[in-house]
Amino acid sequence: MSDSEYARAQEEIEAGLALADACEGINALAVAIAGRFEPFYRDARSCLERIHEIAGYGTLASCLSSLDIAEALFSAGLCDAAGVASENLVVGRGHIAPLFYACRHLRRGMPLAFLAAVHDRVPAVVNKTYGFPYGMRHSLGEGMGIALGRAKTHSDQRVVCVAGDGELNEGVSYEAIRLVGELGMRNLTLIVDSNGKGIDPLPGTLRPAYLAAYFDRVREVDGHDADAIVESMRDAEREGVAVAIICHTRKGSHSFKRANARPAISATAKASSCSLTGALIEEMREGGPAHIFTADLAARFGLQPSHGYCNVGLAESALLTAAMGCPQDELKFVLTDDKYYLNAIDVLHSALIACRNLHVIAARKNGVWGGPTYVQSVFGLLFDDAVYEFADPRDLQACIRRRRASGSNGLYLLHDQPMEHVLAMREKYRRLSDDVYAHQLEHAGGTVVLSSESMAYEAFLAVDGKRCAHVRVLSTRPDLECVRKLLSAAENVVVVEHNGPRFNLAEYVESTLLIRVKKICSDAYEWPRIETFQAAAAPRKLRALLTEPSCALAG
Repeated sequence: MSDSEYARAQEEIEAGLALADACEGINALAVAIAGRFEPFYRDARSCLERIHEIAGYGTLASCLSSLDIAEALFSAGLCDAAGVASENLVVGRGHIAPLFYACRHLRRGMPLAFLAAVHDRVPAVVNKTYGFPYGMRHSLGEGMGIALGRAKTHSDQRVVCVAGDGELNEGVSYEAIRLVGELGMRNLTLIVDSNGKGIDPLPGTLRPAYLAAYFDRVREVDGHDADAIVESMRDAEREGVAVAIICHTRKGSHSFKRANARPAISATAKASSCSLTGALIEEMREGGPAHIFTADLAARFGLQPSHGYCNVGLAESALLTAAMGCPQDELKFVLTDDKYYLNAIDVLHSALIACRNLHVIAARKNGVWGGPTYVQSVFGLLFDDAVYEFADPRDLQACIRRRRASGSNGLYLLHDQPMEHVLAMREKYRRLSDDVYAHQLEHAGGTVVLSSESMAYEAFLAVDGKRCAHVRVLSTRPDLECVRKLLSAAENVVVVEHNGPRFNLAEYVESTLLIRVKKICSDAYEWPRIETFQAAAAPRKLRALLTEPSCALAG
């Protein structure tokens, strides 16, 4: 943040401390603080750019492509400074929540201090806590179904749903659109931000004729003309029919990257762990056939046209069933996001039962998508073998090679880390088995911190240089024999993992070794409270624990 931004944020925080007791909820506090100050930014575009520059990542291009759509919603009275004014507005394009925060800021409804915490303590996905009438645990796909249910039960009211053309690739969106026509819903307006891009270019363009099969009217407008969008919305309400408004927009690169980022030590260190996956697959295929399917995430996995992959768009069920139809004896790779799989969990189960040589790689990035993910426990119940979680692509490659020798399937969670973090851990950890690494074993008699791989780097930073050992495991059900004596003899065992439901790592360690452990978990997102506004949960809890006298951890 600049000096002037920081100074304003400090003033707002001081005002917030004075106002907190009188406000019911964090969103009411945001509105109360913002009401005391003139907007710091003068237009939504520059505000959005600063939100993403401060965070260092996010979906700026998506927000900008929908900017005029959002302005139309505010002009039509569907949004106000406190969030979404109408329960009849469904923003299915859930990851554009920062756009609404920016528009609210200009209307004195969101302070700069809160904008500076977007993608961290303030969620970037729509949720009830910040003024939306509903929440979304995924960033896409649910909007049409929510709007359908609202329109069905409020037939005397006009329901408006905002979606992206990528979102309409989702199976649940197809089902809801079909029902709009077959149930004869005439009080629903669908506004589509259509630009032919999701994260990657979509497999094909949105077909108006498809929407015309289920909606009474289909209109196409310039998506950067807010007045035209408002006029089309009002026409739909006057006519009393189901209308799809296709807003043609322009969209740049999906994922924001901060300009002039601190240079890393090498080209490899600049990469993220997921971005090296395409090259690893190319090495593993060794000239033989390999079938690669992805759901709009080719860029994240570093796939190139020469790899011969197939992008199915955001169609998770088709992604998996297409792989099921490939030859049993040939390598098959399915690459997408961990949360996307939760939309097609039954098909994933079928694919793992029916296939051989199927390797399903789910990218995960803690804290980005805005909701807790319990995929380790869910996947572990589906798959009768170990589910692996990696940060280092080298470990992913070694595991796939082992499984390939027997023709077995694999389910892997690939935690997307900057490779400079991965390389820092490579240098300091000793490998004890295929799925266990250890650091500072000379201090194992005192406190041992055992972490899942998704929290390994945070645990490494907290432990490095202190008088305690750190054990990293690469499986949700690791073979603990190589560390049984070490953990049983330790004075304290602390288990750090991303999620904390039943059947996860801490409970597994306790039930396997019959020892008590201290548990620290950090869901992908903590619902904001004043005391946790700007601090991630698990690292904060771990640092606090390691300073307790009982842990005897003098540096």
